[in-house]
Amino acid sequence: MGTTITKANYPEAPSGSVGVSGKHEVVFVNYGEGATAASPKWERVGGITNNSFNISLEVNTVQTKDTKYWAEGGIVSKSGEVSAEMICKKDDVGQMAVENFVEDDETTEEKKALQFALVRTDTLEYKTFWAAPTSFETTADSEDLIQKSFSATLLGAPEKKTGFVMPGTNP
Repeated sequence: MGTTITKANYPEAPSGSVGVSGKHEVVFVNYGEGATAASPKWERVGGITNNSFNISLEVNTVQTKDTKYWAEGGIVSKSGEVSAEMICKKDDVGQMAVENFVEDDETTEEKKALQFALVRTDTLEYKTFWAAPTSFETTADSEDLIQKSFSATLLGAPEKKTGFVMPGTNP
């Protein structure tokens, strides 16, 4: 005797704010005609499914009898790395701009780094940062979407901001 499967026996799905869908954090790149650091033209690269944004500090220390051999010193430099797994629309301008930067020697040589924005779409809080992409690898490919693995080294301090204006909307 078999069991009858009905949709009524499935539990209700959690709300859209639960889980990882690549919609709540989105990476944008400053790219387009007339784009400048002061007046960016943001193009979507992709929605993040997993990421890390790490800042490290290098400390130079000395130990002496005067400090009872406890280390004494100070911060001499800061560095940062960002890595993300993201879902991109195939052949989107932002995705192609990053891909071209990584692949084209002349562009990489001349521009040195790209300006990115990491945006929380629910609050419109974001970080802008300059970074040199070190990897932009396709990990899955379908007809309309691509999954990319992205990593970059920060060049300079990230800036926290609020009130990101989504491209295509009026401020």
